[in-house]
Amino acid sequence: MSTRTRNILIIVGALIISIASRFFLYTGPPHVEVAAEVIFDGIPGFPITNSFVVSIIIDIFVIALAVAATRNLQMVPRGLQNVMEFILESLYNLFRNINAKYVATAFPLVATIFLFVLFGNWFGLLPGVGSIGVCHEKKEEHAVVDERLALAAPAAPLSSVVAAEGEEIHDTCAAQGKKLVPLFRAPAADLNFTFAIAVISFVFIEYWGFRALGPGYLKKFFNTNGIMSFVGIIEFISELVKPFALAFRLFGNIFAGEVLLVVMAFLVPLLLPLPFYGFEVFVGFIQALIFALLTYAFLNIAVTGHDEEHAH
Repeated sequence: MSTRTRNILIIVGALIISIASRFFLYTGPPHVEVAAEVIFDGIPGFPITNSFVVSIIIDIFVIALAVAATRNLQMVPRGLQNVMEFILESLYNLFRNINAKYVATAFPLVATIFLFVLFGNWFGLLPGVGSIGVCHEKKEEHAVVDERLALAAPAAPLSSVVAAEGEEIHDTCAAQGKKLVPLFRAPAADLNFTFAIAVISFVFIEYWGFRALGPGYLKKFFNTNGIMSFVGIIEFISELVKPFALAFRLFGNIFAGEVLLVVMAFLVPLLLPLPFYGFEVFVGFIQALIFALLTYAFLNIAVTGHDEEHAH
């Protein structure tokens, strides 16, 4: 058998298996929720959502990573210390090339944002995230949770019944007449999370602006210099829009990626989702980097007065 024939047979076999998986590994209707879902009520007025749980996990992971990397510092770095130094040094050099004057001041914030968002995005791609959860009653928004873990899409249904329309239900929660609430969700797929870190970035940007220019920072927005007064108002509006732009950009890209993976897994459970998983790994990295770069770029705009801008 020639190499070409063998390759054609492999491709055809992969296509047949992929198409057949739609019938033998049926996952049920895709589970897509725009808002983060409440797992249980914590402090009154502060429900615990699945994205919040993952945020805490990522917090613990990043802190543990920092402790492990710096526990036994050596002049010649090895192992985890070497890996972390390479990552942080690469980030530091990237930001220094943008503006070396403020990199030492801003680097702790922008590097933390990058690592936190990056690990959060990649955590959302792990198997079980969005598919393993608990059953809630459909009728009540904050119902009592069925403590048994439930699989949203098991290959071999643990419990299947026949729906009224004659379709077989493979979701164990649906079989009980309940709704699946996933235990885990990527933080950036929750607008509350993206808006929170956007507000943190915005507060630090304004702080650095006032720190560098003093009260003169407001002259960028409010002045009586003819046409520049209208330009200042436009800049002020754009300044207020920055946290919204940061939040919606990150949320839109990560949430859209989750929906894409869910739909691909629903259509063809085997093989087809794999390239999209690889693409989402890349998107998760790029979006984390873009958020950090935009924060640092906005900082540099904030600490630059109008006179310096015109001089350039």
